[in-house]
Amino acid sequence: MNFHSLTIKDLYKETNDSVVISFDIPEHLKKDFTFSAGQYVTIRKTLNGEEVRRAYSIWKAPYEDEISILVKKIENGVFSTYANQELKKGDTLEVSTPQGNFKLMPSQGKPIVLFAAGSGITPIISIVKQQLKVNNNNKVVLFYVNKTMDDIIFKDELEQLQKENPDTLVVHHLLTREENKDHLFSGRINKQKCKEFVEKGVLDLKAGDYYMCGPEQMILEIKEFLLDHKVNSDSIHFELFTSSSENKASTDFVDHAFVTVILDDDEFEFEYNISEASSLLDAGNEHGFDLPYSCKGGVCCTCKAKVIEGSAKMIKNYALSEEEVAQGYVLTCQTHPTSERLVVSFDE
Repeated sequence: MNFHSLTIKDLYKETNDSVVISFDIPEHLKKDFTFSAGQYVTIRKTLNGEEVRRAYSIWKAPYEDEISILVKKIENGVFSTYANQELKKGDTLEVSTPQGNFKLMPSQGKPIVLFAAGSGITPIISIVKQQLKVNNNNKVVLFYVNKTMDDIIFKDELEQLQKENPDTLVVHHLLTREENKDHLFSGRINKQKCKEFVEKGVLDLKAGDYYMCGPEQMILEIKEFLLDHKVNSDSIHFELFTSSSENKASTDFVDHAFVTVILDDDEFEFEYNISEASSLLDAGNEHGFDLPYSCKGGVCCTCKAKVIEGSAKMIKNYALSEEEVAQGYVLTCQTHPTSERLVVSFDE
């Protein structure tokens, strides 16, 4: 993963607990920072003597030619607290080049449907804006969940987009802690709520693509509902905030392994002990290798590598497609060896 030191050219509060950070991209780096709608960058910062990495989606659309992220403050969040309370215009941060498989797909001439909750709007609004720009005759329907009206991120931006695209953009705001005039748009989105949307004619099950970003439970219920109603899995795209923790115990994992890692044409070797390592990624970095990572939750694909020799198994996977898994790719932050000899490459 390539990081560059970028200066913050603008910083402002979007809501009481979130801040928008925009970066100045030098001319010689602009090509490196081109991106697709829905992608993210990773921020690297040393705080309290420890390196912190966090992935944040770019909320601007590619045609806007700007790298801008939103950081929502979370309880006990090391970087999010720092960003909301201490960062200021003119400061610098280490920022990776854009990455991610969650992005706007080529238009099929059909409507697209999007679901977001809270700060999950960041990649979604990028996709909305880009779709409206390049395919402005296709209908775009957004279901957006927040606690209250005051918590709606990019509320003004969404209202402006609706004014500019009255015939193509529909935004349904759902509130969980505030009364909504229409009961249909109160509460969280789950399978029952999706059923009600279909019955009321606001959710099209014959759209071209479906995009989701938010908490795990919401994503899994929407996805299951769509699959149950014969929506093609290739048309369902999602990005999670985080994923639930799972036990690493498995009868397939080996207690010890000899591991070779290929990164940037170099080879690194180390002994792996499952009792001392939370993942293949952490084991490699604990041995002093700067292996790429961001979320460490199986959500992004920053730590993606390919098994060249031997075998390994992931605890969970929310980032790789079935085809990638079949080709031997793993998320190293969720992976443990299942053979005593393992070779993985980050260069494939």
